[in-house]
Amino acid sequence: MYATHITRFVSGFTKILATYDLTDSQYWLLQIVEKEGRKTCSSLAETMDITLSAVTNLSNKLVKKGLIERIVPEHDRRTTFLQITEQGERIIQQMIDRYTVVSEGMWTSFTEEELDLLISSYRKMVTNLEQAANKRDV
Repeated sequence: MYATHITRFVSGFTKILATYDLTDSQYWLLQIVEKEGRKTCSSLAETMDITLSAVTNLSNKLVKKGLIERIVPEHDRRTTFLQITEQGERIIQQMIDRYTVVSEGMWTSFTEEELDLLISSYRKMVTNLEQAANKRDV
């Protein structure tokens, strides 16, 4: 029974990505530059734990879609930054709005204390994943 609800939720998110013709990796890259601002391909590769050529491939597709743009600073022509466009910002907001509809009702019966515990548990889980990743990198 629970698996059906989770599958339906994941399917709903997958449909949102498909509506905007985005892969999960493209969406993740788009989210990073939306939240953190201008990023170099190298820093994105490190953040996403993927190769530089994979970032180049993802960014090429997002540039073609008009969701990000390449910025080359006058003072250093060797560096290229990726930055979200206004269209990219609109798409992110539309996706968040649709996600809100898909997840509607999921959080309604949680108390403030339960939500705090959930957030705390999520943060701990992320910390554990980061520590495990750091151990693999050593």
